[in-house]
Amino acid sequence: MTTTEKVHRFSGKRELEELIQTCVSIENRRFNPFLLDIAEALSIIRQHSNQLRTLDDHLLDMRAITSVARVVGLQSAHLRFQSSSLFIDPSMVKQKLDSLSREQLAEFLLLSWHPIVELEQLTLASTKEAKEFWERMLSFFERRKRLHLGPFDNPEATNLAELAKMRVVDEKAYTRKMQDLWNELKKRAGEDETVDYWDFIKASNFAQTVTRAQLVSFLVSYGYANLQRKDNTMFLVPKAKPHPHPEGSPLSFPIPITKEALVRAK
Repeated sequence: MTTTEKVHRFSGKRELEELIQTCVSIENRRFNPFLLDIAEALSIIRQHSNQLRTLDDHLLDMRAITSVARVVGLQSAHLRFQSSSLFIDPSMVKQKLDSLSREQLAEFLLLSWHPIVELEQLTLASTKEAKEFWERMLSFFERRKRLHLGPFDNPEATNLAELAKMRVVDEKAYTRKMQDLWNELKKRAGEDETVDYWDFIKASNFAQTVTRAQLVSFLVSYGYANLQRKDNTMFLVPKAKPHPHPEGSPLSFPIPITKEALVRAK
């Protein structure tokens, strides 16, 4: 086997492994199923199909095909759920109900009924008991009086600083945060022009670390920086000017940001 063939086989194996990792992340609900371009994923698998030599190569190819198939299933389930959530005209609902048998109506009632008053067996006596319970219950306002909570408070106005403190809004726009982080990356890169990924995203607490990792992912996606891997180390390389990718890549490389991963990266 020539050196060129070895390079092609290694490159193909790496692309298939990244494809499998992306599919696994989608199955674990980390990403939207439609972030994966199925046609492009199949094209990658087909491109390297003529490089299968060993049993491990064939097993890796089979894992990639199976992973893509499961993502297709998730996309199908997602579409079915979305279509079932669309607005339905009341007349269509009435027509559908009229076409159901008594047995089907009873089955749907049992599936959708979640009573908060429950006995081991539903009988006429227990139903009457539940009805009397609700009839005897005082209204919300009467029950509230017994708690001596006082009058209702009227809604009050607040300011932007208070909303930011409550984490309802951000004081700084997201694009401005990306710009500041990009400038910080260029400054820390210096003459080496690289910064260790884990050192750069690390913050004073875990929540801020996750936020910085999210911003870094957008910097890479929008062409403000590159993410390079060498052995088990990842480096960020800032660009002097942003160069957005005209054709986005159908693959992504998920990097789990966990407390254990941060400890290992120290």
